Amino acid sequence: MSSNIQKIIENIDLSKNYVLALSGGVDSSVLAHILTKQSVKIRLVFVQHNQQDSKKLEIIAKKIADSLNLKFKILPTSLNPKSSETKMRDERYKALLSDLKKEEILITGHNLSDKAETLLINLFRGTRLEGLKSIKSINKKIQRPMIEISKTEIYDYANKHNLTYFDDPSNKDNKIVRNWIRNILIPEINEKFPGSFEEKVELLTNEVELRTNYKTDYLKYIKFSRGYLEIPISLISHNSNERQLYLNEIANFLGMKSIEKNDIEKISTSIKEKKKFDFFKEWICFNSGGSIIFLDNNQWRKVAKDGDSSFIGFFKFKKIDKIEIFNNWNCAHPENRDIDIRFFKNGEKIISNGISIKASEVLRNYGVDNAFRKNWPMVYVDNDLYWIVGLRKSDLAKENEKKLKKDFLQASLQKDNLYNLNNS
Repeated sequence: MSSNIQKIIENIDLSKNYVLALSGGVDSSVLAHILTKQSVKIRLVFVQHNQQDSKKLEIIAKKIADSLNLKFKILPTSLNPKSSETKMRDERYKALLSDLKKEEILITGHNLSDKAETLLINLFRGTRLEGLKSIKSINKKIQRPMIEISKTEIYDYANKHNLTYFDDPSNKDNKIVRNWIRNILIPEINEKFPGSFEEKVELLTNEVELRTNYKTDYLKYIKFSRGYLEIPISLISHNSNERQLYLNEIANFLGMKSIEKNDIEKISTSIKEKKKFDFFKEWICFNSGGSIIFLDNNQWRKVAKDGDSSFIGFFKFKKIDKIEIFNNWNCAHPENRDIDIRFFKNGEKIISNGISIKASEVLRNYGVDNAFRKNWPMVYVDNDLYWIVGLRKSDLAKENEKKLKKDFLQASLQKDNLYNLNNS
């Protein structure tokens, strides 16, 4: 069994009940055979379109059902003998969905060739982005497990297993647009251009689907603040369509026109070897705690004001009147003393528990990455290190906590996600 045929089985939940729209053609015949071999709970229905060869298709469909020992039902319609393809499709789904029970899922034999044809039809009709998705594999209560399988593979499977099916002669009428695309246009495209057009359509529709859906689902995992971007390594460590989309988002955030091969190599090396790289302009990238971090020191160090709050990197500082619980993210504000927020410098020490400790040692013990250390905010009182924000307080700060009942400084981490940025 080919890997693509195997995908059909992987997309089926054996605990569910399915209804297969059996047309009598090769697609639904192959699908019925594959699902029966896997003991899928399934029944078959045939929609009578009242066209020239509909009776022949009905007879073949009944033979297929009997050979597989499956329940079979005919759904009548009031279609005229020369109804359009659009009218037949609308009536077909109306009949199928009306017959569907609440716990059942409708499956059809649509395949990759159908997907390629539908994309071209949509394109010629002037579709927008949504139409480039072509036929979806799952749409509400309808599932199309063969949508990644080419027509050639389907015929190969049918011939190998000597399956019964009927090739509708109307499929050779090239006056019908879909038939012209299938029988003339796509073969000419494949003749003039290297590679399979169907496979190209599969890649395109997958990317369109990702681009229109992934922001809501995945951009929430990419965190940012001014001069800072954090993306989980798991999102960009494997080659995939999604990976390229995430890399493009990185480039957009950093102000790059595009992300080049050299840039991608730096990220890959940083992931594998945990190296730090100069990336773009003042941005650096490095591996930290399961994420790739992009940091622009110049932007990070800028202090921004918003009402009674100040921002440094993704640290927010705010004066508050009282505190219920003391921790390393809030600190007493000593009366009549000047407080200054500055950045770490080598050699700085803090007096804690009666011992003079290097600030660098505190940062290292708490696992603060080297790239962050020189950007970590420190609070000073009269030029003495008073508070290593979020990590350690001086003995003086602890004494002030015991006697002061108002005027405190509170710090918090302020990181948002790219989805909110792109939708603000």
